[in-house]
Amino acid sequence: MNIVLIVLIIIAALAIGFLAYRATARRRAERDRARERLSTEAQGHRQELEASALRARESASGAQERLERAGEHRGEAERLERQAAEHERLAAEEESTAQELQAREERARQAAERHDRQAGEAEDRLKQL
Repeated sequence: MNIVLIVLIIIAALAIGFLAYRATARRRAERDRARERLSTEAQGHRQELEASALRARESASGAQERLERAGEHRGEAERLERQAAEHERLAAEEESTAQELQAREERARQAAERHDRQAGEAEDRLKQL
């Protein structure tokens, strides 16, 4: 009977050992699957990081180009504003000169009428002599 008890204890110990080994192997396999899954997930995030970084660099480059073009447009607008102001000043000068010439024309026309009248009077006096 002692031998049967010892054999049963050995069989029970072997069974417990085998079950413990299977449980440990199962946990190890689960950990390996979890590591693989997390490794794949981390790799995917790294790829997304690289893609996002590339988009950020492209956006920064595009923004810099747009800022440069905005500066160029602003400079051109300022140049055109100065040019428009200069043309406005020239137009005002031309208008002032035109008004002076119109006034001179009016005075010359009045002088011509006066001289025509005086010439007519002088001719009339000449005929009376």
